[in-house]
Amino acid sequence: MSKVMQIKDRKVGVDHPCYLVAEISCNHEGNIDEAVRIIRASKEAGADAIKIQTYTADTMTRDFKNKANTGSIWDGLDIYSIYHKAHTPWDWHEKLQRVAEDEGMHLFSTPFDETAVDFLEKMNTPVYKVASFEIVDIKLIERIARTGKPVIVSTGMANFLEIKEAVDTLRRHGAGQIAVLHCNSGYPAPFAEANLNTIPVIAALFDVVPGLSDHTMFADPVNFNTPLGHVAGVEGVKLGAKIIEIHVTMDREHARQLMTGDKGGYDWAFSKEPHELKKMIDMIRQYEHTGKVAYETDIEREMAALSHGTVSFEPTKREKTSLPYRPTLWVVDNIKRGDTLSFAGGRPGNIDSIRPGGGLHIRYADFIDGQVATRDLKAGEPLQWDMIDLVKSSLAKIA
Repeated sequence: MSKVMQIKDRKVGVDHPCYLVAEISCNHEGNIDEAVRIIRASKEAGADAIKIQTYTADTMTRDFKNKANTGSIWDGLDIYSIYHKAHTPWDWHEKLQRVAEDEGMHLFSTPFDETAVDFLEKMNTPVYKVASFEIVDIKLIERIARTGKPVIVSTGMANFLEIKEAVDTLRRHGAGQIAVLHCNSGYPAPFAEANLNTIPVIAALFDVVPGLSDHTMFADPVNFNTPLGHVAGVEGVKLGAKIIEIHVTMDREHARQLMTGDKGGYDWAFSKEPHELKKMIDMIRQYEHTGKVAYETDIEREMAALSHGTVSFEPTKREKTSLPYRPTLWVVDNIKRGDTLSFAGGRPGNIDSIRPGGGLHIRYADFIDGQVATRDLKAGEPLQWDMIDLVKSSLAKIA
């Protein structure tokens, strides 16, 4: 176990500069040239790495007509449709990797299922990211760990036991270098719920490289007023964060307009523009050099103090609007009564771990695999215990 990790030529952790990651996510808006612009703008701003996301609509979820309806910024939108429009095409990955490397940056990704890990292994990406929503996808975490690569995990919405289960699973299956990023998965996250004081506690409790995945943006996150995209990252570093990850967009207002018409822009409310990224990075580097940081306005100082919050390992009020979209086990193919349940996990199967919630926890996937159905099941049903004939299966094993 170590509080320093090696990402290609870069040491990340104690006694080393903060590793600054610019996340493209869906901010390319379906245009590879826009993705390239974000990479180059992030380099100019001083970022060390670019992160993308590797999924398709069908690996993230299925077309079961599930709509967002929990009070998030995506309410009323079809989940499958969002991911179809938002995903980064897999045939872009190698070009984006070349562009990033030509700029002297690392490029890595968040895989959302086992086939994405297989794909990224062929690209030889240097590190893996586990998204906050997927911290409960134990089967995916096992697959990532088996690569032996360094792993960065975000903790948005997770409680202490969920974080521990993820970290223990990584270590048990071969991951020796682990970073854990404190995160609030409210979109955007209020400064009052940032709870950055959790960062040093994560480092101490889990013996990992600590960091921050930041989704704060506005001093007023309800009306989306007064953008302060640099503040939480700076405060995170002051509290010991050695990795900062933020979402980057070239034009937040344009993205906002796209989302109004459900044409894209789904991350607008928590994405920083390049000048905001540069301001954050410049202030972080100044702090690393001098041990001091100076804000220019009272509202910056107010939000900086507010962001420290308390030590928390429970979902905040804003995060509770995101919790229902975590992946769980779903029936993904029609099943007849008495048929065997087969966990897919990137292979053919009739149950799988997909978004949203509503089904059984993914930690039960191995136990359920090979059991039989108590009744006919339709694709699009979240898997429940009463669908599984545990008594019959147990008696068969005893006999």
